[in-house]
Amino acid sequence: MPSFFQNTKSMTGRLAVFFTLVAIVVGIFCVALISLVLTWSEDRVGERRIMIDKQQAIQYFLAHPKETSVQLDTLTSAFHGWQDVPAALQTELKDQGDFLGETGEGEDSRMILSTTFTLRGAEQQLILVSRIEEIEITQQEFINVIAIVLGLVVLLIGAFTAILTRISKSLIRPVNDLCEQLEQHQGNIHHAFQVPSGAAQEFQTLTQTLNQYRTEMDQLIKREQAFARYASHELRTPLTVMKGSSSLLAKETSTPFAKRQLGRIQHATEQMLTMVDALLGLVRYEKSQTNAPLRTIEANEILNIVQKNQAQADAKKLQLRSDIHGSPMTQATPAILEMVLGNLLRNSIAASSSGDITVSMTDTSITVTDEGEGYAPSENSTGHGLGLLIVQDLCQRYGWGFSIRNRMEGGCEATLRLPVITLE
Repeated sequence: MPSFFQNTKSMTGRLAVFFTLVAIVVGIFCVALISLVLTWSEDRVGERRIMIDKQQAIQYFLAHPKETSVQLDTLTSAFHGWQDVPAALQTELKDQGDFLGETGEGEDSRMILSTTFTLRGAEQQLILVSRIEEIEITQQEFINVIAIVLGLVVLLIGAFTAILTRISKSLIRPVNDLCEQLEQHQGNIHHAFQVPSGAAQEFQTLTQTLNQYRTEMDQLIKREQAFARYASHELRTPLTVMKGSSSLLAKETSTPFAKRQLGRIQHATEQMLTMVDALLGLVRYEKSQTNAPLRTIEANEILNIVQKNQAQADAKKLQLRSDIHGSPMTQATPAILEMVLGNLLRNSIAASSSGDITVSMTDTSITVTDEGEGYAPSENSTGHGLGLLIVQDLCQRYGWGFSIRNRMEGGCEATLRLPVITLE
């Protein structure tokens, strides 16, 4: 039920229910109102008629003072005094004084007028009894009136249905069509959004603007992909030269200082080559993430990444440890994983002055734990900084969960939660 009231696709049904309820309420109101009006009109007609007969009766009794009753017409009788009035009416009216109203139900319904008039200087009682049921609307006539009202209600529902159809075509259907197209063609950049020809002009403009924005975004993404691809290729060539040259120099260098500097150059070159490989991997599968090959993260891959960061840890007398208890599946390339895990390791090394840094891996997660100063997002820490932004972007790219928290015993724990992927 909640989805029925919240989903735009059910808006037509909601409007149909609303208009139907409105028509039913209006119909009931009209039937009740007409019934009250008919009853009121009947009473007012009977009262006016008996007041007209009153004048005729007074004139008759003034002309014939000894008469005690007279039949004014086929419906109304007049009585001078109570002696000829039916006993049932005498019991009901004698103690009420002047009275004008209807008594009885159905065929026994009567309009009664009890009043006085002056005859030879004395007040005399005058009673008029009219068989009002003869001029009231019959049951069949009442049924006919109700049938006419119900017919008008049906026409009203039909008119509301026609209005609803037009509203649905011009306002609701375009929204539903756009939602369906967004769901069905989310990854298809060549699909042009469309709305029905009878849709409101605002939806036509919205669709054109949406298609224009989509085209501009596609062009922007293509430019960014081309830049990353060309930049990666251009960077890879000089880096390869630097790596080869530094390896040759290492064979000819004998002093410890020169060897340390060449080691640093080689390490930095390896890191830059890894970044270039990661960029190339991102560009290669940018258009369709599902086309990226699925692979298993082996223990040797994690150990190799840890080993590449060992020199930085040794410089600060930190212990790097590995704890492997599983082999998760991923679509990320080795270069991407090395960039992510390497950033986490370098952040932990930068934020630690002593203790151990442990890399743990299970079938669903990879965790880096340190004993450093902890994570302080509101401060300019020497550790966790720009590297975390890179990690977060790459995790979002591959659907990984990423969290970082401070440990109660000290230090920080960064966790990559890899989704469980099965081979089909």
